Amino acid sequence: MQTGNSNSQHLQDGYQLAYEKACAGLAAKNPEEMAANSGAEFDGGVFTLQYINDMYTVSYPDGEVSFAGRQEPVPIATKVVLLHYLFTASGHALSGQLISFKEIPGGMIYLQPFNGRVLGGFKAIFGKKSGLLRQVGEKLGVTFAQYGDVSITLDILPRIPITYVIWEGDEEFPANATVLFDATAQYYLPTEDLVVAAAAGASLLNKTVRTLS
Repeated sequence: MQTGNSNSQHLQDGYQLAYEKACAGLAAKNPEEMAANSGAEFDGGVFTLQYINDMYTVSYPDGEVSFAGRQEPVPIATKVVLLHYLFTASGHALSGQLISFKEIPGGMIYLQPFNGRVLGGFKAIFGKKSGLLRQVGEKLGVTFAQYGDVSITLDILPRIPITYVIWEGDEEFPANATVLFDATAQYYLPTEDLVVAAAAGASLLNKTVRTLS
C-alpha cells in the first residue's frame, strides 16, 4: 500500500515540476503570436481554448488554468497539456495526411504506454460492437472518417484532430483499433503529451457509451 502511495506522489511531483516549467515557457513567449499559431483566442491577458469537450482559460503570463464555465480544479495533467500546446504550436496548416503514433518522432519510445492508455479500453468497449462508436459519434456531433468499420475524428485541441478507428472482431478475427494523427501533430504538442491528449479523447468516447439510451 505504501508503495502505491509513494508512486502516486512521485507522479504528482513530476507533473507539478512540469507545470512550473511550462508556466515559465509560456511567460517567455509573445501571447499574440501564441494565439495566432495555436488557434486560441487571446483577450485581456487571457487565452480561451477548447480541449476535448470543455472550454478553458489560461491567464498570461502566470499560466493559471481554469474551466471557462464552472468552478472546480483543473487536473494538473490537463494544465500541462494546455500550456505546452500554447507555446509549442507552430502555426503549421493541417496537412490532411494521417499517420500512426509510431510514425510521430519519438513515438516508438512511448508506444507501450500509448497502446495501454489509449487503445486498450477503446478496443475493449468498441471491438465487438463497432456500432456503438457510430452512436457515440452521433451523440457528440463529431466528424466520421473513412477508415476501418467505424472511425470518428475528435478535435482534441484547435489544431490537433485525432481519428479513432475500430475494426470489429468476430469468432474468426480479433478486434483491432488504431488512432491516427495529422502529420503536423508533432508541431503542436510534445510526443509524450500526445499520449495524454489521445487518452483523454478515448476516455470521452468510452464514458459516452454509458450515456446512450
